[in-house]
Amino acid sequence: MKPQARLKTVFSLLTILLMATANAQTNVYKSVDKYGNVTYTDDPGTAHKSGKTEKLNVRPTNVMPATKAIEPAQPMPETEAAKSDQPKYAIRIVSPVHEYTVNPGQRDLVVAVSLQAPLKNGAKIAFYMDGKLLGKGTVNNYSIREILRGEHTIYAQVEDPAGKALSKSASVTVYVHRVSTIGN
Repeated sequence: MKPQARLKTVFSLLTILLMATANAQTNVYKSVDKYGNVTYTDDPGTAHKSGKTEKLNVRPTNVMPATKAIEPAQPMPETEAAKSDQPKYAIRIVSPVHEYTVNPGQRDLVVAVSLQAPLKNGAKIAFYMDGKLLGKGTVNNYSIREILRGEHTIYAQVEDPAGKALSKSASVTVYVHRVSTIGN
C-alpha cells in the first residue's frame, strides 16, 4: 500500500472514530463527600460511595464550523522572460490577513510572505503598498514603520535582478485606525 493511500485510510478511520465518540453522550455525576471535596465522574457506583450524589445535565459541546483552507499560491503564467533559469515561484501573503484592522496602539505592520521555492539567481522579494515599492530583500517579511491612517492595499512579488516580476501574490487590504488629534 502506498504511503499516501495508507495516510488516507488512517485519516478516514480516525474521522469515523471521532464522529462516533462525539455522538456518544455519557451521564456525569457530581458527588460531595463528608469533608466537602467535590468529585465529577461518569461512574455512578463511584459517585455513591463518595457521599451526596447528583446527576448533572451536561449541555452539548459548542461546535464551530471549520474555516476555509488557504489555497496554495500558484506561480504566474510563463512568459518568455520567465522561461530563463529562474525557478517557478509561488508567493502569498500569510500576514496580515485580508481586511485586517490595525488598531491605534499598533504603530507598525509586519508583512510576511510564504514561498514555495527558495530564492535563486539573485531573485528578491519586493513589497508594495498602494502601488508604491516599500522595499526589496531576500527575507520573507517586511516591517512598515508608522503606517498612516486609512485603507491600504498590500502585495508582494518575486522579481529577478532586472526588476521583472516572476510571481505576484494576491493583494490584501488593511485598515489602519489612529486616534484623532482634532479638538485636542
